[in-house]
Amino acid sequence: MPLVYADTSALFAFFHPKDEFAGVVTETVRRHSPDFVYWSFMQYELRHNLRQARVDSYGEVAWKALRAAERTQARLRWQSDLKSDSILESAEELSAQRALEFQTGSADFLHVAAARRLHLLSGLAGFWTCDAEQSKAAKAAGLRVRLFVLA
Repeated sequence: MPLVYADTSALFAFFHPKDEFAGVVTETVRRHSPDFVYWSFMQYELRHNLRQARVDSYGEVAWKALRAAERTQARLRWQSDLKSDSILESAEELSAQRALEFQTGSADFLHVAAARRLHLLSGLAGFWTCDAEQSKAAKAAGLRVRLFVLA
């Protein structure tokens, strides 16, 4: 299975059935059957966002699906090479070089830096996002990007 770095916007859409991007992300996952990069920051950010979405039955389904995927390691491939301190340092360098070029947040640069590190170490099949600005930063960092857009 190909290894893909899906930022939190894409992973959230994969787990939450009522996210506006859920249909297009889920269909792409069905077609390509990727495994997703998972590491400490991604785990924190995705859990946090899904906790905030636990306001209805769809949010509960998303939370339970994530927790099951974490327990079984289904689709989520833990990346022990991604250490927070070194990725923060890489994101800092990327920000210093390109912060004014892209209208992305600090966490967006962190995801791009983590994906770039993995791409350089072992290769990635791609970087998936629902964020147009982040996709520009990822392309500039040399990543193969799939930007999900609504039809």
